[in-house]
Amino acid sequence: MNLKRVADEMAAQRGHDVMHVAITQDVGRLQPASGPIVNYDVMMDDAEPPSEFRLTSKISWSALWKDFNGLMTRACDGLMGNATALAQLKAFGADVMLAEAFSPCPALLASKLDLPWVDFWPAAPVEPFMSSLWSGANRQMFQPNPLSYYPQFFMRSTTQRMGILKRVENVLNYWYWILDDWMVHKTVVQALYKRHGFDALAPQERRRLVMHIVPADWAAEWLRPVSPNMKLVGPVLAGPGKPLPAQFEAIMAEAGKEGVLLVSLGTIAELDKQQLIGMAAAFATLPCKVLWRLTPKEIPDASAIAELKMSNNTKIVTWVPQNDVLAHPNVRAFLSHAGINSMYEAIYHAKPVLAMPFFGDQPSNADRIVAKGFGLQMDPTQAGTPAFQKALMAVLTDPRYARAAKAMSVKIRARKNTPVQEAADWIEHVMATNGEPYLKTPEDELSFIARNSIDVHAIVAAFCFLFALVALAALRALVRRCKPTAALLLANTWDALLVKQKIA
Repeated sequence: MNLKRVADEMAAQRGHDVMHVAITQDVGRLQPASGPIVNYDVMMDDAEPPSEFRLTSKISWSALWKDFNGLMTRACDGLMGNATALAQLKAFGADVMLAEAFSPCPALLASKLDLPWVDFWPAAPVEPFMSSLWSGANRQMFQPNPLSYYPQFFMRSTTQRMGILKRVENVLNYWYWILDDWMVHKTVVQALYKRHGFDALAPQERRRLVMHIVPADWAAEWLRPVSPNMKLVGPVLAGPGKPLPAQFEAIMAEAGKEGVLLVSLGTIAELDKQQLIGMAAAFATLPCKVLWRLTPKEIPDASAIAELKMSNNTKIVTWVPQNDVLAHPNVRAFLSHAGINSMYEAIYHAKPVLAMPFFGDQPSNADRIVAKGFGLQMDPTQAGTPAFQKALMAVLTDPRYARAAKAMSVKIRARKNTPVQEAADWIEHVMATNGEPYLKTPEDELSFIARNSIDVHAIVAAFCFLFALVALAALRALVRRCKPTAALLLANTWDALLVKQKIA
């Protein structure tokens, strides 16, 4: 939806022709589309479409990566093997491609179409997590990565001022993900590239990725230096709320001064039945109404809803216009999975958050929610526990969280252009400069040895070693030459001491 919002701006407001590329199952989500849609089919091994990919609070990481790699490679194979779709895309004659680099597909497609492309990265800069995915597309994005104060991916920290033990953990975490990428993802990505005859390290392929556009704001991110071709434009999906559908407006009106707690844990995370029952019991104790979004799989029928034993203050829905609901003044707080879009929508509308992260960037987002002071976080396994109820009461009633949320809202709203407009400005800039990668730092063209100045350090070390050898040889020669004189001087000194002692 981030990409759709920018595409709509490019087409409707700026007069550019736009063509969308999507799997068949997602075509409906693009409607109304700002241009023609090229679709292709992808199926998982168990015949479950990618749009139905789900996570639970108890899924193992090995199972997650196996599923993700399978989905990723099948999506790429589905698109690259669809001659009709590729022919349509080539016939369109685009000037630039906008895509998310969380897959090898954009680099493959840009090469097939011979286009420069702009990465619309859906999260704040992260590395070295799964760096093989963007190998050849600026490789690890090549952003300065100061391990002394920048928490790495999956590094749990609520501050950048880390003590020695945290910094050791941070460095180990960095190398863990380097190893994870090498062992888990690299072979999958390389095999995919080989199947489609793509050399990710060829100079012309490295230069195709011109710019990274990130829908994030430094107010809510860990601070770090970035290269000139990475642009943080602010949250694209967060914005002024639209009038609510009658169903939701009625809930807000009924809540009155009590207010509403919005509960939405994303589109692919699911809790088990006992956790849901525990959450329903906790909601019953709250001094407000609860608007709870659950997936159709979690509540497939009326009997599943009845099993939750909800109180009268809780209303369950399977869909919610999240940004519009958060914009309503009667919403007091937000129980969220801490996805980047959800986090920024909460910030934009100044709502305190209780974060319950599942995977990916969500734990890091939750850490920053706590660090910035506008919420708390809990592990999903604690859903429905007494600690869960206590945390909900805190974000609902403690004024410190509301004040911090308002301060954060001011920071991300104080901009002349909207994030969508700024993103479109940079895309037009890439088009105007014919995709010239002039903002990319030279790192991407350097070898590992040159990039890390290993050769320079080796030369300096060799000169130092040589200088030390020469200095040592000169000193030994000097000592040999001065030895008789030094002995005579020592004897004279001893005689002088003896004479002095006798006189005394």
